[in-house]
Amino acid sequence: MNEDTPRSSLWSRFVKKWRAVGGGSLTLSVAIHLGILLFAGAIVVSTQMIQEQVDFLPGGGSQQGAAASAEMRHKVQQKKRSQLNKVMPMKKIVTTNMNSEISLPEAPLDLLDVPDMSSLLGGGSLGSGGFGKAGAGGGFGTGLGRGGMGGVTFKPIMMFGMELKDARKIAVVMDVSRSMTRYLPIVAKELDKVAFGSPLVLYFGCGLQKPPRDMDDKVRKAQGDEFARFWQHWQGKASLRMTAEERKKLVYDPNTPMPLEAIYAQMVKRPNTYFIDFNGITYTSPALMCKEVMEADTIYWFADFQDRVDEAHMEEVFKKLKSRKQKLYIHASIRGRSFEQVRDKLVLPLGGEVIETKAE
Repeated sequence: MNEDTPRSSLWSRFVKKWRAVGGGSLTLSVAIHLGILLFAGAIVVSTQMIQEQVDFLPGGGSQQGAAASAEMRHKVQQKKRSQLNKVMPMKKIVTTNMNSEISLPEAPLDLLDVPDMSSLLGGGSLGSGGFGKAGAGGGFGTGLGRGGMGGVTFKPIMMFGMELKDARKIAVVMDVSRSMTRYLPIVAKELDKVAFGSPLVLYFGCGLQKPPRDMDDKVRKAQGDEFARFWQHWQGKASLRMTAEERKKLVYDPNTPMPLEAIYAQMVKRPNTYFIDFNGITYTSPALMCKEVMEADTIYWFADFQDRVDEAHMEEVFKKLKSRKQKLYIHASIRGRSFEQVRDKLVLPLGGEVIETKAE
């Protein structure tokens, strides 16, 4: 008992002094803070234990990585397509030279929808320091092309060195009376040089008088026995004074040599080449107003303008071409007796001109 008493008094004095300096409040505060720290630590530890692992590697080995890569590729492709639609509008390019080389502007590399390396190698991906994909690509190529759009061109149309103003689609009506046929291959070559495959309508003569009601003004393809019959007789020695009934009896004879055979073969091979059977030399208007030339905004008429014209009928032709918004250009091998009438009553009022250059 005597040994415990000093210890008890010593502890009592310590407690009194501890309380005197505020030790009780300090102990309570430390206990509270320690409890808070223990509670927070327990929450953090439990959260880290149950948190799902996120795979940031593109195309990694987890389902999350595959889904993230697929979503990212989809967004990138959508962005490329929207940029292409905005900054790279489609443009038509037409060349008038069959052997032209066209250099197209290069698209920015980041707009090209090229496959990534993983798709080319059958899977996997290439990494670049863990910050994304690394890749490289290149390309090469050359080409030669030829095409036509039935006479459509987006360059100025030049016939024998003269520009046909505002012309985008041209059709040609050609006088193939016997004195004029020698110009046919020259005109056809020039036409195909500026607008390959444009309509070419052949008519024997260049007069402009009102056709009879029963006239055969059908426009036919320059092919087959019908064209062979037309060419054999009317480029040959058939009489221009034959009646309509006599002309109907004419047939093609394959055993008879074809006059101007090289020109005939050229016309047979050429696309969009037509003819109207011989009806006399003064009824050219069906050729000028036929549906085969209807889509052209410019009609080019090559003739000698020696045959008779009628002003009343020219007025009908003018109204028809005017309603179609077509211009008429004429090119005369010589200035025949009807040249000035055709020029003043048709060509100039329709906004066309006379081509003065020599056809050669």
